Amino acid sequence: MRRRVSRSFSLIVIPAICCAVTFYFGYAGIFGERGLNAWSETRADLAMAKSELAAVRAKREALQHRIRLLDDHAVDPDLLEEIARGELLQTRPGDVSVPREKR
Repeated sequence: MRRRVSRSFSLIVIPAICCAVTFYFGYAGIFGERGLNAWSETRADLAMAKSELAAVRAKREALQHRIRLLDDHAVDPDLLEEIARGELLQTRPGDVSVPREKR
């Protein structure tokens, strides 16, 4: 009787442990912190970060262009006039200036 119980017990326990281990790793592979669900969220975060990076790079390029126009050796007269009008609110007859908030 004892041999029969231990034999049937070992026939059930080993497959049960294998099933439990398989279930654990399968669950972790899908819902774990590095699973498929986390991977899709990470891809969405990466896409958002790439778009923010592109916006920052575009802004940087625009600022670098303005800096190049304000070079000491050859200042762009149109940019100088734009800055003077914006800062000093100077106008010509017939011009209208609207002050803007500084960003």
